[in-house]
Amino acid sequence: MTRVLTAKNYQKMPWKNGQGFTLEIARSHGVGLTDFDWRVSIADVKAAGAFSYFPSRKRIIGVLDGGEGLTLQVDKNSPVTLRQKQFFAFHGESDVYAELLGEAIRDFNLIYNPDKYIARLQWFNTHNVTQWISDADRVLIFNASGELGVTIGLNSHTLKEFETLLVENDGNSLQYNLVTQPKSDFCLIELFAK
Repeated sequence: MTRVLTAKNYQKMPWKNGQGFTLEIARSHGVGLTDFDWRVSIADVKAAGAFSYFPSRKRIIGVLDGGEGLTLQVDKNSPVTLRQKQFFAFHGESDVYAELLGEAIRDFNLIYNPDKYIARLQWFNTHNVTQWISDADRVLIFNASGELGVTIGLNSHTLKEFETLLVENDGNSLQYNLVTQPKSDFCLIELFAK
């Protein structure tokens, strides 16, 4: 089953720590801030602050657009600086503090249960990739710019900017082909059920 998710499908939700809002793109199931096996979202980060805790989950976060980026202090490790389209993975129960490098940014997040899924997140430009094969149980293609045409077998879909294609698959190998304007950016998330 495939669905195109548009801005009207995205849900605005408060952060667990109450310091801002998340625009939830898609989730496995449930409602609220803890009842899910995987969740993809966007958030506007306007000031420095601590991240919410998501025990027993893994997180992958990156800078989608805006500002110069941000620096993450995760537990007592060395700080990690993220610029646009750069991502970093960490445990949901980690102590994480973020500082902006300049103006506000918009981040892109995947939170998932590692006991139930193996996750792969990649940022692509259509100048570099036009097709791939995946047998992931869930595939999300988030279009960050322009118009992105995606063909899966005999089915074609067109994604406008900030729209997402969600593919629910039963482990079959599917071929994905892209038809788009040059140099369109998109994020590919693959979730493999354990």
